[in-house]
Amino acid sequence: MQTWHDFFKEGSFSIDPVAHYTSPEERKAEITAIAEDLEELSKKFPRTQNIEYALLKAHLIIEHVLLQYIRAYATTHVVEKDFKASFAQKIEIAYLLGFGANDPYMLPTVEGLNRLRNQIAHTFELDRTRLDEILRINSEDYDNFCVSTDRQRVTRLRAICRYLCARVSGEMMGDFAVVEYFEGARQREPDD
Repeated sequence: MQTWHDFFKEGSFSIDPVAHYTSPEERKAEITAIAEDLEELSKKFPRTQNIEYALLKAHLIIEHVLLQYIRAYATTHVVEKDFKASFAQKIEIAYLLGFGANDPYMLPTVEGLNRLRNQIAHTFELDRTRLDEILRINSEDYDNFCVSTDRQRVTRLRAICRYLCARVSGEMMGDFAVVEYFEGARQREPDD
């Protein structure tokens, strides 16, 4: 609101780069911390055979992955505790920042698991056929995919969560390294 008041009082407003943006050093430290956080998070998937519980935990893990992706790729500084958005909104924002843009199954997987989580939360039932379809598109052996027990489903769900944590972490670290490299190369170029 202060920006709005300033605009009407003074006819203009200023953008404070310190308040809204992070320096390259701060960005590097933040991305490193996010990558470490995602590595630890990937280890926190529960040891359970209860597929509903596992799906709810997977949803929480994926929601955290989305938030960390947004924090890493947003131009402005995003404070985790102040970021208020629904899961669906986080998917949309993350997608606009590039999440899943070059991956044919990442976004459908996240959206599908969100629908299943909502189904469990509102009906107390799980459509195992739909879950199996999501697990199948994430399977290395699509044509011969077969799960028959909830234990197998939980194992594959755990693998999806670990993949998402590792994929986002690796993508962030790689993208930041590329930017850092080209910024360094630009600084080393002789002036014309």
